Amino acid sequence: MTTSIRAAGSDRLSSATLTAAYYLLGAWALYLLLAPTTGFSWIESWHNEQRAVQIVLLVLTALLTAVLTVFARDEVRARLQFPVWWWVFVALGVVSALASQVPFAAFAEVALFVLLSTLVTLTATLTAWRPERMTQAARYGALLIAGAHVLSVLVRYGASLDVGKGMDLSVFMLGYANPRFASALYAVLMPFVAAVATDTRERRLLRAVAFTALCALWTINLGLGTRGIWFAYLVAVPLVSLVFGIRSIVRIVGVIATAAAVGLALFLTITAASPSEVGTSGSLAVPTERLQSLTSREVLWGLSWDAITTNPLLGLGPMHFAALQSHVGAHPHNWPLQMASEWGLPALATLLFVLIRALLRARSGLLSETPGGINAALAMAVALAYGLVDGNLVMPVSQTAVALIIGLTLGSFTALPGPRQFFGWREAANLTLAIASAVVIVSYSVPSLEDQARTKLIFRTDYPGEWLTPRFWEQGLLFQ
Repeated sequence: MTTSIRAAGSDRLSSATLTAAYYLLGAWALYLLLAPTTGFSWIESWHNEQRAVQIVLLVLTALLTAVLTVFARDEVRARLQFPVWWWVFVALGVVSALASQVPFAAFAEVALFVLLSTLVTLTATLTAWRPERMTQAARYGALLIAGAHVLSVLVRYGASLDVGKGMDLSVFMLGYANPRFASALYAVLMPFVAAVATDTRERRLLRAVAFTALCALWTINLGLGTRGIWFAYLVAVPLVSLVFGIRSIVRIVGVIATAAAVGLALFLTITAASPSEVGTSGSLAVPTERLQSLTSREVLWGLSWDAITTNPLLGLGPMHFAALQSHVGAHPHNWPLQMASEWGLPALATLLFVLIRALLRARSGLLSETPGGINAALAMAVALAYGLVDGNLVMPVSQTAVALIIGLTLGSFTALPGPRQFFGWREAANLTLAIASAVVIVSYSVPSLEDQARTKLIFRTDYPGEWLTPRFWEQGLLFQ
């Protein structure tokens, strides 16, 4: 009798914890919705607010995952464990951090990676547990976020016309510190929005709204003047077609391509009709004149290569590209180069092995994949391709979106493992690491925020006239 009562209580606690985890993912979706559109002025910039809120939610994610590790059903608990090769990668990061110039900052970067990985595993677990529910939530959530951002831009456009101001970048940027940050988020939202637009089971009105939002996203991206999104789709579509077959994505890609054409036509129409501040023609144009320019990325990539050749095994240390004091940028705008230059070549090789292994497992699980698996896989491929030319995997909003998408992809193609009837060393290690990472990241974040004014003053003194000023966490330079 006592045993059955304890079992019933344990089941209720497990169910309550799982429900709380789904609500937490809802909070993450709310973060993606509000972070670029609402500034609360409790920190000096929206970008810093976005990073600070991300860290708060990551800490909550770590705490909830720790509770799940102890109280969840056995099969859920087994899914939350990190694989062996992931532990190898983290160990290499720790060794690199110990040898770095600013170990505290390096350990904070390792902690950030651990907490983002916790978000990935939690999302994957919840997706494998309730695949149809998560697929629907991802599609409708992406449409809601896209629609809200489109509406925000439309309001700003209307206001600019009302005051007689011409079209300029500020109309499209919302609360981002850089136009590429918005484009990076929209790039990964598109496959999910397109899935709604192509699903014949959805109501016609909803499908029309989804297609309209998709066209508007392309128009906004043209206004932002970014080129990375085009590169990302040109790379990602053939890759996903090669792995899963062209038939799996032909309808979604067709809708995205059609929306791009409509978005281009709409952008040309708007810029032709919109008055500029001097009363002639639109002040924005399709960024074709920059197609042959790398906009100083060759400088960052050269610095990365120099760092790799100088420190091939351990790298500069996590987050330590920022210690090079480059006025061009504090990260290489290429994730393999960043990983190799900061964490070392062995860490990059380990990470690539994990990605390829996950890709092969996803391909083998194609026959049993959930309805949204292909959409998530395409979005993940777009994010990784985008990260070859930009910092989308570094900046807080797009970084969060990519973590959620990776989790959704992994959960879509791999089922929950069989239950393990005990709490072993792997569970204890994951629990300890998650809590330790939360402590490290909070310990680093609080003084970093308080130190912003000093680092900004140093930057203005060392680089007078430069537009880039240190932003909280990775975009800022590491000043001693």
